[in-house]
Amino acid sequence: MIHIVFGAATAGSLKQAFCEMKQDQVNDIIAFHDIYSIGPLLHLHEHEGQENRIEWLRNVISNEFGHFDDMVTDQHRMLQQIKDIKDGTRILIWTGSNAHEQIGLRYAIYLLKEKNIELSLINTTTAFDQLFNTNTRRMDIRHAGEITTEKLKVLYKSKEHMHSVTKEERAQFLIEWLSFAKENHTLRIWQKGQTISVPEDEFDAYLVKMAKRLHQSHPEEEYIVTPRLIGEVLGHLEQYIDDDFIEYRLKTLIDQGIFDMIGRRTSMRYYSIKLTEFGQNFKKWVCCREYEDHPFVKIEGDYGYEPFHCGHCQCHLEKDDVPISDTLFSKIWNWNIQYGRWFDEETDELVLNGADMEKKFNQEGERITEEVKRALSPAFQIEYSPSEYTQYFI
Repeated sequence: MIHIVFGAATAGSLKQAFCEMKQDQVNDIIAFHDIYSIGPLLHLHEHEGQENRIEWLRNVISNEFGHFDDMVTDQHRMLQQIKDIKDGTRILIWTGSNAHEQIGLRYAIYLLKEKNIELSLINTTTAFDQLFNTNTRRMDIRHAGEITTEKLKVLYKSKEHMHSVTKEERAQFLIEWLSFAKENHTLRIWQKGQTISVPEDEFDAYLVKMAKRLHQSHPEEEYIVTPRLIGEVLGHLEQYIDDDFIEYRLKTLIDQGIFDMIGRRTSMRYYSIKLTEFGQNFKKWVCCREYEDHPFVKIEGDYGYEPFHCGHCQCHLEKDDVPISDTLFSKIWNWNIQYGRWFDEETDELVLNGADMEKKFNQEGERITEEVKRALSPAFQIEYSPSEYTQYFI
């Protein structure tokens, strides 16, 4: 069997998993060493489109330690490996619920369209959730490269998560790929179960927002080391976006006067940044364009953070994003710190009267939500999202 994966991290972890399982498939992994959530896809299945994408990536991806050159070489190797696949071969494509791997899936199936093969796929996001997440403990993975070798072994042995792709499904994937290959957008995200194209500056406001947070938490440091800012952004984004792309946008904002810098831009390790006075007032939107056009706040209990989330993209919102009085916010915060007290983390069990505690928490949450509605309606849509932990224990 040949395994197709999207990214060097996934390929390395899967290869290690096969070695530890003493499988003879170590050399049967074809890796698409690219990230398809960024960069142009226009005519990518043709030579001209591939060259155009490489030229765009050349301005985005660092070539420190030959990283970019290696990626180009790996791309050429991958295309040759696909051509060399023989009819009758069994192929398993490892994908996930994110823009990068969903586009990679469709691209791979298009490249295989002339092959008479037995094709299956595994959605690692769904499989991981069903195999490892529980009612009380969960880990949300953004792409297969975040899955450990040990868990990949479990996924591979769990055959019920492998889906045989029908002729009709292959035909639909081809149509969807050709639709992507007609676009010249350079950024795509996963939203509401599908891949959508968004403007290249989609995360600029979030980048500025994270810089403000770092400035506030480290007031003694005039400049922020660039890797710290990029790590902060990537750590909070629910999307799988490459760090090189975030740095590319940071450099664009430096050129636009949003950030000032010291050092050399040859590598993110060699320069530091700070928001300019102009940058301090920069705000295109809070988290997504939908929120800007139609502010939608979900109030839900959370551990240690403001209990606000965007009702459109689910991003975490901060106090400054929800224009309520300090008095009302204090009331909300005092309510929020009670979240989860009905659950004993050491025993994974409810505490005595835990169900009643959660019920009272939700009742108070609904009452507070009504106060927020009165303060912000009709400009904001406000909803309460109740805690539902205890229902799994009763």
